[in-house]
Amino acid sequence: MPPLSFQTIHHREVVLMENKEKNPLPQTPDPAQESLSPMKNRSRFQANKKYFTICIYAIITFCICLLLFKFINNWQDTKAHIADMCNMLSPFLIAFLIAYFINPLIRNIDRILFSRTLKDKFVRLHRVVSLIIAYIIFIGMIALLLKFVIPQVGTSILELIKQAPTMYDNMVNGINEFIIAHPNLDLDYIQDFVNSNLPVIFSYAQDFMSSMLPVIYSAGLSIISWIINIVLAFVISCYLMWDKENLLRSIKKIMYALLKENHAAKVIAIVKKCNDIFSGFIIGKAIDSLIIGILCFILMCILKLPYAILISVVVGVTNMIPYFGPFIGAIPGALILLIISPKLSLIFIIMVFALQQFDGNILGPKILGDSTGLQPIWIIFAITVGGYTAGPVGMFLGVPITAVIAYLLNCMIEYLIRKRHLSPEVAQMLAPPQKPAKTENSRHTGPASIIKRFGTRKK
Repeated sequence: MPPLSFQTIHHREVVLMENKEKNPLPQTPDPAQESLSPMKNRSRFQANKKYFTICIYAIITFCICLLLFKFINNWQDTKAHIADMCNMLSPFLIAFLIAYFINPLIRNIDRILFSRTLKDKFVRLHRVVSLIIAYIIFIGMIALLLKFVIPQVGTSILELIKQAPTMYDNMVNGINEFIIAHPNLDLDYIQDFVNSNLPVIFSYAQDFMSSMLPVIYSAGLSIISWIINIVLAFVISCYLMWDKENLLRSIKKIMYALLKENHAAKVIAIVKKCNDIFSGFIIGKAIDSLIIGILCFILMCILKLPYAILISVVVGVTNMIPYFGPFIGAIPGALILLIISPKLSLIFIIMVFALQQFDGNILGPKILGDSTGLQPIWIIFAITVGGYTAGPVGMFLGVPITAVIAYLLNCMIEYLIRKRHLSPEVAQMLAPPQKPAKTENSRHTGPASIIKRFGTRKK
């Protein structure tokens, strides 16, 4: 290999220098300067929006937990404060309940009377007319209840109190005659049980019926003392129904102001569905129980059974409780009629059984339809838990509340399943079974649909 010339070596050195200038080597940091750089960064506070939001949520959660602990720890004081708040807001609470239950009546009256003639004309006028007609019907039903039903119930209770000693003697004589007529039967244990417990049972029943009169009397006095609140509640409910659209619009504005547009729309749709479930069950069950109570009264008058109004009221009120209500309502009437005459009691039991079969197979499905969407096991669960928690009122309200909770849980579960992007096979397996096609007669169910179909029937 020949030796390189001076010019060639010089040219290569120039090329290397140019390459170093174009691509300089990375400098190694100085350890002393690197140790001072965190001190410079720490000397200035840097705001972090993410951690600030987490701190706010943590503070709010801590405050809520503290308030809940204080409320639960001082439960008696909490109940007293809640009772005071309810007493203070009682006109508004009663007004809200009146408006909530009378709103479907106003809507259906407006649909029946003005859906064809003045649907888009004189809207405010026919709304006022529907409001007045609905309140006349509502107040008229309350007046009929106070005028005829409650006095008759009080009279029946007084008569039962007066007849209690005679009923007791008749029952004892009947048992003794049965024992004498059947000497071969060993009924000593039954006779000893009846002789020892029957006076206690009659004494308890007589004391209970006697205590009912002061309760009714004090209820009358409390109603008189509540006249101002009730009148004020009716006035407030009229304002609520008149200004309903503006109130709903304000609530929607708040929802869209606090949430994103799609989230607000979903929340509003879910709330509407929950309202349909809750109100559909309560209103439909109230109509169903009213019809059953009236039919029970008519049948008892035809069969000439005593205490028709008292027993019919009990049957109608307890019919509000699903499944167990008919049995709860039939027991007091059957016992009262059994003391008077076993034959009358047997007739009454057969009548109630036929009436409840009619209600369960024909009337109930026609009015309620599938308003709750619950399986029977969940209905029994709701009645049991509601009855243990709040007595008869809980047994009635437990079913719609459970239906609303089940609907909300179902919405949440479906949302979580959609987020997982399951395969079509798994999605088809988890999908609910297809319901059979509805016929023309069973297409519309529920109280609102029945009234709507009646109002839009062609002449």
